[in-house]
Amino acid sequence: MQFRYQALQRKREPDELDAPVLLAAPRGWIAVFVVMIVMAGACVWAAFAKLDVTVDAPGVLSHPGGTSQVQSPYTGMARELLVKPAQQVRAGQAVARVTDDAGRVRTVTSPFAGKVISATMTSGQLVRVGATLATVERTDLPGDRLVALVFVPADQAARLVPGRPVSLSVSTAPPAAYGLLRGKVARVDPYPLTREALASLVGGDLAADGYHRGQAPRLVTVDLLADPGSASGYAWSTTHTPPVTLGSQTSVSASIELRTQSPFDLVLGR
Repeated sequence: MQFRYQALQRKREPDELDAPVLLAAPRGWIAVFVVMIVMAGACVWAAFAKLDVTVDAPGVLSHPGGTSQVQSPYTGMARELLVKPAQQVRAGQAVARVTDDAGRVRTVTSPFAGKVISATMTSGQLVRVGATLATVERTDLPGDRLVALVFVPADQAARLVPGRPVSLSVSTAPPAAYGLLRGKVARVDPYPLTREALASLVGGDLAADGYHRGQAPRLVTVDLLADPGSASGYAWSTTHTPPVTLGSQTSVSASIELRTQSPFDLVLGR
C-alpha cells in the first residue's frame, strides 16, 4: 500500500492549535449581508405595504333611468317615423304615426322624456301591438345625471358596498393618453338583473349580449367624481384629461376596489 507524501508529512506534524481558522472569505460575508438586507426589506414590505383587491366588470355611461322602449298601442301599417337617433324628446311628444286596421291614422307619443337611442320603424312595415318603435334613454327621473352602470357577476357583487372607489377605462378616451375616470359606488342592486331588465338598461337585446356573461349580473351604479377644472367636467387619474365632454352610451371597463390588504395577509388567505 502506498501513501502520498503530503498525507504522511501531515501525520507527523503536531496540531497547529494556535493557527487562525478562516471560516469564510470577506466576499462571502458581503453576499450574506446583502441577502439579509433584502430579506429584511421584504419582511417590512409584506407587513406594511397595501395591495388593492378589486373586481373588474364591463359597463356603460348612461343615466340612472337607463333606456325604455316606445311601443305601439295599435296594430296596423307604419306610416311615418317622427324622430331620429340622438334627438331629444319630451313626454307626450309624437314619435310615429300608424294606420290602424280600420284605416284611421293614429299618433304614438313618448310617455317619457329623454334622448332617442334608436328608431327601428320604417314606413310601410306591419306593426303589431307592443312592437318597439323607438328606444329612448330616460332623462326625466329625479336626480338625473351621467353615471356609469356597471354589470358585476352576482357572486362578486355581494362584497361591494357604496362608497368604494372605482376606476373607469373609457372606450373613447384611451387610458394611455388620458388615464382613468374616477368614481365611487353609489348603489348596489340587491338582486341579479333579468335578461329583459338588462336589455332595457343598455338599449336592447343585442347590446345586452355584451354584458351577460354566463350568469345574471347585478347592477352597480357608479357616481362620477366632478372636477370643474377638467374639460370633461369629471376627475381623472392624470392631469391630461380628454378635451371633449363625455357622452352617454359610451362603453367603459370598471375596476372596483373591494378593500386593501397586506401581502402577508394575502399569503395567509385572510
